[in-house]
Formats: sequence, C-alpha cells, structure tokens
Amino acid sequence: MTPETKRKLSHWFILLVPFFYIVALERDTVLFAVGISIVIISIFEIARQKSNALNGKLLKLFDGIYRKEEINKTSTLIYTLSGIFFAVFFFEKHIAVLSILFLTFGDGFAALAGERWGKHKIFKGTKKTVEGSIANLSSCLIVGFLYSGFYEIGYLKIIVASLAVTIVEVIPKTKDNIIIPVVAGLLMTVI
Repeated sequence: MTPETKRKLSHWFILLVPFFYIVALERDTVLFAVGISIVIISIFEIARQKSNALNGKLLKLFDGIYRKEEINKTSTLIYTLSGIFFAVFFFEKHIAVLSILFLTFGDGFAALAGERWGKHKIFKGTKKTVEGSIANLSSCLIVGFLYSGFYEIGYLKIIVASLAVTIVEVIPKTKDNIIIPVVAGLLMTVI
C-alpha cells in the first residue's frame, strides 16, 4: 500500500463525524467535539514542529499518514477538521453532512484513482489527473444521489455542488480540505 493510499484511507475515519451527527449527536455536540479535536491536534502540531524528537516519534507512529511536505509543516488534518467545523456551523444538518461526504469520498477516490489509473495530467507539474477528477465527480454524484434517497436534497444542488467540488479539488496549491465542504454547502444552500 502506497503512502498516499494509506493516507486517504485514514481520512475515511472522518466518516464518523457525519455518521454520529445523523444518528446520535446534536449540532452543538459535533461542533464541540470537532473544535476540541482541532485544538488538541493543533497543540500536537505546534509541539511536533518545535521538537525534532517528538516529530520523529509521531512520524514513525503515523507512518504514511503525513506527506513528505508535511514533515516540517502543519498537517492537512487541521484543514480537514476546520472544513468540517465550518460546514456543521454554517449549514443545515443534511447539507453539512453531504458536504463532508463529498470531501471524504470525492477527495479520497480522486487520489486513489489518480494514483492507480492517472495518465493525463490536468496541469503540468502537479499530481492532479483527469482520471482522478472523473473519480471525484462520479463519487460525489453517487454519494449525493444515494443520500438524497434518504433526505430531501435536490438533484440540481447535488450536480452543481459535485461539479464545483471537482473544480476546487484540481486547483493547485489550495487548501481544498477546508474549501470543499464550505463551497459544497454554500452552493447547496443557495440553489
């Protein structure tokens, strides 16, 4: 298993947030739990960046979870959790949940498909591929349509948000983990 595959699979633990939000937890409880997680992880990230010994131990413990460029920088997990926090804070429950699912499945399948089958680069010098973008769009549409079978979210909202998420995901050097759930939620709210 490649480090990027291991990394994306670990991100699927994020699915616990929408699961518990739908099944058991109130909005304020989710916001509190995600907010506390952001604070705790931020403290670890600051400590990790200030201590080579701690950094080495955490990198070994979470082997393959950190990208090479994150070894001495902040983990994207902070951005992922922040995007989730903003989605839950700003949007109606099922819009927030679907926005988080778009982030988890869309971004995850884009990376896995791009790594496995990606042959056609979208931008020179980046990892983003047409194949990964197709996987992103397809997975967002599938998840959106399945979700709309249980909760009323219109197909137009799902299609527009899925397209927007796919575009955001391919923009080089963006913090897409924070932007994707916000863009998806905003579009599904205003349409």
